[in-house]
Amino acid sequence: MFETECNVNRFLFGYAHMLVDELGDERFCEQPVPGVNHPAWILGHLAYSGDGAVGVLGGQKTLIGEWTKKFGAGSKPASLRADYPSKAELLRVLEERFATARELAATAPSEKVSLPNPNVRLKDKLPTVRDLVTFLFTGHFALHLGQLATWRRLIGIAPLF
Repeated sequence: MFETECNVNRFLFGYAHMLVDELGDERFCEQPVPGVNHPAWILGHLAYSGDGAVGVLGGQKTLIGEWTKKFGAGSKPASLRADYPSKAELLRVLEERFATARELAATAPSEKVSLPNPNVRLKDKLPTVRDLVTFLFTGHFALHLGQLATWRRLIGIAPLF
């Protein structure tokens, strides 16, 4: 199950690396426009959403407490670099959470993914767990990578494409 979504998610990981691999860790909280989502927040938020996918697929969520405050729904990016994990840690956690989510998605029983979406903010538009996981693996991930691509242009880095 979720074969296409997992393939798209892996593709998006490649794009994420293209967007951040050349960036120094020290630049991860730059905000060229007040309030803009910077790489530290974007990668942390995506990791947090991967953890959410793990949870709805029946796995153990691990990003609670500080991660929820810094990266959960309604959180705002801060400009102080010391407020966030390192680039290496953000990428490690992002990859680990989505790898776990993809493993769970590959074997998820239809009864599980047919359940109602537990996310109060999204349940009207994405009514099932299947809908939510599809969105988190694809559209949500791509949306935030678009923010990252825009951020790069705002700090003067030429577009990749």
